[in-house]
Amino acid sequence: MDLTKNDTLREALSRDLRPPGAKQRIKVIDDAVRKVFTVNKDGAVLVFGHNQPDAAYWTGVKHYGSGPSSRIRFRRAKIEGKADAKAEVKVDAE
Repeated sequence: MDLTKNDTLREALSRDLRPPGAKQRIKVIDDAVRKVFTVNKDGAVLVFGHNQPDAAYWTGVKHYGSGPSSRIRFRRAKIEGKADAKAEVKVDAE
């Protein structure tokens, strides 16, 4: 995978994990060997693959220490300043 794409995904994941209105950045570690992003948040370790099956959602696994783990999925935030492609299309009815 391209390094710039990994950096872009890492930044997007950090932005999406941050609580609304918070200035603090969430530290996301890119593990290129395992092809995953790792995050320590709220006492759990979140692991997300470099290749996401759905572009609209982050899909990963949440590990609770040496105990149980569970799958997690949450919606990706839309990038500010980018208009929806449908909104840009103008149709003339002449």
